Amino acid sequence: MKKIKNSFGGVIGGLILLVVGTCLLWWNEGNNVKNIATTNEVEKTAIEVKSDKVESNNEGKLVIVSDKLNVVDEKVEDPDFNVSTKTAKLKRKVEIYQWEETENTDEDGNTTYSYEKKWSEELIDSSNFNKSGHENPTNVEVSSETFQAKEVKIGAFELSSSQISSLGTSAKLNVKDIELKDDYTYQSEYVTTSKDLTKPEIGDIRISWEYNDWRETTILAVQKGDTFADFVSKNDKKVNRVEKGTLTQKEIIAKMRNENKFIKWLLRAVGALLIISGYGAILNPLSTLASFVPILGGLVGGLLGLLAFLIGIIHSLLIIVIAWFRFRPILSIALIAVIIGLVFAIRKLIKSKKGTVDQPVETTPEQVVAEVQEPNTEQEEEQPTEDTDNNN
Repeated sequence: MKKIKNSFGGVIGGLILLVVGTCLLWWNEGNNVKNIATTNEVEKTAIEVKSDKVESNNEGKLVIVSDKLNVVDEKVEDPDFNVSTKTAKLKRKVEIYQWEETENTDEDGNTTYSYEKKWSEELIDSSNFNKSGHENPTNVEVSSETFQAKEVKIGAFELSSSQISSLGTSAKLNVKDIELKDDYTYQSEYVTTSKDLTKPEIGDIRISWEYNDWRETTILAVQKGDTFADFVSKNDKKVNRVEKGTLTQKEIIAKMRNENKFIKWLLRAVGALLIISGYGAILNPLSTLASFVPILGGLVGGLLGLLAFLIGIIHSLLIIVIAWFRFRPILSIALIAVIIGLVFAIRKLIKSKKGTVDQPVETTPEQVVAEVQEPNTEQEEEQPTEDTDNNN
């Protein structure tokens, strides 16, 4: 009975998934159209400028600037651990060893919970865990934090604070020689409270530092004095990019388009998956009822799963098509016209081929008479031989 009750309760969750998936697909199509328009606008508007001098006639224009990343400050420091280095951005990464709960539901609707230990930057709340004995720490004395230089330049231009914040921190800082606080040791490139990092315990902390080591950098933003500001497109999309390396206008535009395509297809896949899962949850009560009949249980469950998949795909495609009519009406009409034209062309081609195959070969009366009157030369040539044999 509990099994049936749970399956019917999942119908509400399924409806929620349908709504969320539908809204995500609709929003994604509109957002993609805006991204495409913004990228096209950037392509037409952006100009490449030299970095060695700030030209006043470029004020307020969307510019592309490339040069070496120059950190004016001597060093960026983490004051809590006296860690410092010459960089535009430094990040202290603090991870806590904790329990993580995972919910598992089998084909019969039975729910179980599993627990595993993992390193995580975020505190995992264990107060809502379904089983006791997996308690996590509720607070830590130190947490992840980012530090950045006050002044960073690219040629004669100075990066804004938000641009410095957007810089990546992929290089690991070697901090083996720093002066450690009490209760901390240095193990395997980490500063840690663990007695043995190969066998950590719940509540142990490990700390590492990452920094920005970019050399050449490219900026795509609006020139504002000797610094930069956001570019706002006609559809209110903001553009302010800081890229690693020296990139041309074509390379930046290509990168923006590739990102747009990736996001579009990723969200399409996520939206479709939510919708398929929603239909699966809605049809699950039927599968649960059928499971009471041993022979039908697996068969009905498989068929309903396939049905949920097919309906979910159709639902997703329908939302995308309708969204195209909303956000790309001209393109949608043009595509429909092309499809209709192709259908008529294929039908016409099939009919013409069929007519050629079925059409009988026409023979004129003159050809028939000629065939009847034409002598059989082979028989005439053989006849004298027969007569000679008789005479003999």
